Amino acid sequence: MKIDKIIFPGFGLGRDTKSRPIFVYKAVPGDDVEVDIVKDKKSYAHGVIKKIVRASKKRIEPKCPHFKICGGCEHQNISYDNQLQIKQEVFQEVLDRAKIDIRSEKVIPGSNHPFFYRNSIRFFFSKDNNKNISFARHHYCKKELVPIENCYLQSEISNKILETLKKYINDNVLYKSSFWQIKIREGKLTSEIMIEIITTDETLPNKEGIVGSLKSIEGVKSIYHTVAPNKSLRNLKRKLIYGSPIIYEKIGKFKFQISPESFFQTNSYGAKTLYEVIKKYADVGTGESVLDLYSGTGTIGIYLSTIAKKVVGIDVVQKAINDARDNAKLNHIQNCEFICYNLDKISDIAIQQYTSDIIIVDPPRAGLSKKLIEEISKLKFEKLIYASCNPSTFARDIEEFRKQKIILKKVQPIDNFPQTHHIECVGLLGRR
Repeated sequence: MKIDKIIFPGFGLGRDTKSRPIFVYKAVPGDDVEVDIVKDKKSYAHGVIKKIVRASKKRIEPKCPHFKICGGCEHQNISYDNQLQIKQEVFQEVLDRAKIDIRSEKVIPGSNHPFFYRNSIRFFFSKDNNKNISFARHHYCKKELVPIENCYLQSEISNKILETLKKYINDNVLYKSSFWQIKIREGKLTSEIMIEIITTDETLPNKEGIVGSLKSIEGVKSIYHTVAPNKSLRNLKRKLIYGSPIIYEKIGKFKFQISPESFFQTNSYGAKTLYEVIKKYADVGTGESVLDLYSGTGTIGIYLSTIAKKVVGIDVVQKAINDARDNAKLNHIQNCEFICYNLDKISDIAIQQYTSDIIIVDPPRAGLSKKLIEEISKLKFEKLIYASCNPSTFARDIEEFRKQKIILKKVQPIDNFPQTHHIECVGLLGRR
């Protein structure tokens, strides 16, 4: 079959002899391919490339040797300029399918770093037949792990961390079965690194030796041992075993602290671009107030605080709120208030007291609940700014706002996730 185009979330679209859509992993528009079906449904199927009969002119050799089987990237076999063009088309198609009658702004890159841009990433511990460990990511379409030697999404220093830890454990640790994951977080503009080693029980074998091997790496400021019973990321028990409980990152002129529980924009370089678009759309005037929903560690609210009369940030995670309050103090910001509240269980009484001139929402990938959209719509505001990392839920929520007579006026897609299908966007909404 011929691959006609890329569709969200990152599949190549082809059709079988009966015109049934086939969603093909890691395909490139213009490819002629033979495909093996891996998920067969009546109205569609998922396929993997068995053979490239004729390669698309847009197809390039991926930089990463693990690309063909690793699930971390979908588009590393496409040049970055073509990735941007494809994301423009994909984003507009998502809007069109939702019948949102607007042409998006031209997609912009979040930064000039198409590789090594992530500031946070997880790897799994994987054991071979000789009981030696390596590090792994998920397979792109199977429920299995793929051992990898390095990753081109986070920084080169993370690859050094993985190699150092792997060598130490294989040379010195006999009991390896408790190791489950490692999470590396990095301040891209501060060069500070936090390492979290996650085990399935209370045991961290050779703890002192592991710490000794890692703390010698330049930039490592913080090491945690975290216990995840039953391999669940809920109810984690963390213990600081080296260094500082937090690291710092800079966005523009502001400095932010990051704890293990903190949500922080995955692309530090692109965060500044994102926040500048939000700032432009919000166009905060002197004396205007801002309500920042899903405020996380307070980064967006603090970024807008120098002009606003007052910023109120709300988030469900108490530790994120604690970080936000500390970040306000760190940056000598006195007009920000941060409140812990579950927005998914919002009531009109709770939200009405925070009426503001400008409302900003930056929800998780699942988007906003209908109830929250209804409650936001009751508020008296001049502008509503919606930042999203999921075009599908963004489009769905824009339609719900339209039912409340609040319409999308313009939207700026931003590529903060090069080599992957993910697309960030910022929408400006107002009353009809």
